[in-house]
Amino acid sequence: MMLKTGLFLALTLIALALSATFNPENALQTVRTWIDSEFEEQNVSDSDKVLTNIFRVDVNVSGSTPMRINLEVEGEHPDGCEYPVIVGQSRRDNTIDIEVYREVPADVVCPMILKPYRDSISVEGGFEPGEYTINVNSHSQAVSI
Repeated sequence: MMLKTGLFLALTLIALALSATFNPENALQTVRTWIDSEFEEQNVSDSDKVLTNIFRVDVNVSGSTPMRINLEVEGEHPDGCEYPVIVGQSRRDNTIDIEVYREVPADVVCPMILKPYRDSISVEGGFEPGEYTINVNSHSQAVSI
């Protein structure tokens, strides 16, 4: 019993000594500094790139020289937000990459409904006869022209 009382008194004295040196203002300032430095280190964007879910791509090739490619694309937006659709294109050799997305502000809460998407996309540039791979977001298909 005497040991328990002595241990209790020792812990109480340690707690009192620590509380005498504790300054809430300094602790709050330390937390604020840590939070500020965390936000400075992060690259917080003003918007998120939201890819459109693509489930169908029909490829139409014109008979002109050089040949042109037009894509009939169907899919859905994964949310109900109304923001403009952006279409980015790049080409490496016989691979065509098309990215269909919207830039949605990071602080916006969108309704959880799927919105249909349908568009006609003209692929930039002319094409010679050959084998091509067309990637539209996660949808990929080979095309022979």
